[in-house]
Amino acid sequence: MIGKTLGLYFARQFTVLVVAIFLFFVFLVFVITYLEFFTRNLGAKDFDGIKVFLLTLYRVPSICEDILPFTTLFGSIAAFVLANRRLEVVIARAAGISAWQFLLPACIVGLLIGILTTTVYNPISTELRSQSDQIRASITEKKPRRGNSGPVWIRQAGEGRESIIGAAKTADNGMTLSEVTAFVFDENGAFQERIDAKTAKYTPGAWEITDAMVTRIEKQPRKLETYRLPTTLTPGQVQETFDNLDAISFWQLPGLIDSAKRAGLPSTRYELRYNTLLSRPIVLLAMVLIAAIVSLRFSRSREVGNMILAGVAVGFMLYVVSKIAWDLGSGGIVPPPLAAWLPAIVTLLMGATALLHLEDG
Repeated sequence: MIGKTLGLYFARQFTVLVVAIFLFFVFLVFVITYLEFFTRNLGAKDFDGIKVFLLTLYRVPSICEDILPFTTLFGSIAAFVLANRRLEVVIARAAGISAWQFLLPACIVGLLIGILTTTVYNPISTELRSQSDQIRASITEKKPRRGNSGPVWIRQAGEGRESIIGAAKTADNGMTLSEVTAFVFDENGAFQERIDAKTAKYTPGAWEITDAMVTRIEKQPRKLETYRLPTTLTPGQVQETFDNLDAISFWQLPGLIDSAKRAGLPSTRYELRYNTLLSRPIVLLAMVLIAAIVSLRFSRSREVGNMILAGVAVGFMLYVVSKIAWDLGSGGIVPPPLAAWLPAIVTLLMGATALLHLEDG
């Protein structure tokens, strides 16, 4: 078996490269995100550079959580290529250490990183994401956006009227909406009015819409400081529809799943997110094995580019398959545990099979 000193050395080298590449991507994402928010809010009357900076700072950890498998893949490739360049792999093989023993420290580190990101990093990033959503909702733009068809819409009823309300962004687990557009119909189903506003907050029995621009047919638009839009939706139904899964902690998901089931509401999205986070250590372990396949063998300089391209191709393939599985799971076509775990397990088995073939014949 690989010795303790050598194992710790390989584990330290692997950890340093994975963390370094992750921090590089964090910086890159931060710069891109800051420029996006800065440009978008530069023309606002009450533009606040500190708010934009904090918005970016709080949003980046949540974004970088999704690129963690790729940073693990690139860090693993870099670690194995560097070990080859230093002839450490050759010396280890000459000393009777098999590829599996050489990979053991990296696999353990990959699993530990996955466990820590799920149990520690995810709760921190979700809390920061919630704060960033609140800051984003409070930023006033130069003029209200009219005709914004947000990404989430819901049909509701209340006090004899029906309405359709949509929002581009949410906060407080769906209780606060921003960039709101609502269409109100009378009891006969005829269009009555349209409301455009920056924010709306859920209160029992109604949405309290602030700074609402109300538009009716053949009438001049009028600005209301507060507009009350009745609704029969319960807080649980609102949360299920509008909440942002990226702002829900790993430790909160079991409670939300149980509450949704008790209330008779669908919990598919919560279950899918929970199982996806649970499967993250397996995903990172699979990335380590994929990196070993494309970079563990000794190679010349001209082959390094092909190794990196092969690793990127495999990582991109896993990303596409995971997204397809997510869509199938969120749509109820595939059970959430199967949709979350199958891509990770299949990739892990493929990596192990390829290594068995390459190393053991």
